[in-house]
Amino acid sequence: MKRLCLGALAAVLPLWAQTIDYSFLDKLAEKARESAVVNLGPEQLTLLGGMKPKDAAAGTEELVKHLKALQVRSYEFDAPGQYDMEQVRAFRDKVTSQGIWVSLVSVKERDGFTDILVKKGPDGKSAGLLIIAAEPKEVSVVHIDGTLDLSALRHLRGIPGVPEISQPQKKSSETPPKGKED
Repeated sequence: MKRLCLGALAAVLPLWAQTIDYSFLDKLAEKARESAVVNLGPEQLTLLGGMKPKDAAAGTEELVKHLKALQVRSYEFDAPGQYDMEQVRAFRDKVTSQGIWVSLVSVKERDGFTDILVKKGPDGKSAGLLIIAAEPKEVSVVHIDGTLDLSALRHLRGIPGVPEISQPQKKSSETPPKGKED
């Protein structure tokens, strides 16, 4: 019985520990006009968590404590057809076939797609976020590994290579009359 339980545990644990193979994406850099690659592992995230950049959002330090890695791959090409979008779809399908990624948003367009996926953790909480976006002249993949609350993503602001995530500004439909001030 112990062997059976240990065997089952040994078979299931690798599913939680599986990482994403970026080798296909890294080969795209050779063909791309521009490429950006961010690889932040536990050591780099620990260092970033301790930094206090003047424009970092409050809560960045706490958020970074719960992250294991942050990977970004972004490639821009001169013209459509310089990479095979079907290979990017195959990359996405391989990741989702593991059964631990749940689709939050899936946008299919005639000439591209965007998928936002959340990794199911063993405790039922989110254990990661994966965004895959492909257009005729651009491919981007963002992978955040670790326990996170989606509303906490705004705290990633200030980390080099991570775009700012902000709330949209409300437009005022009313114009105050001239000469009147509050």
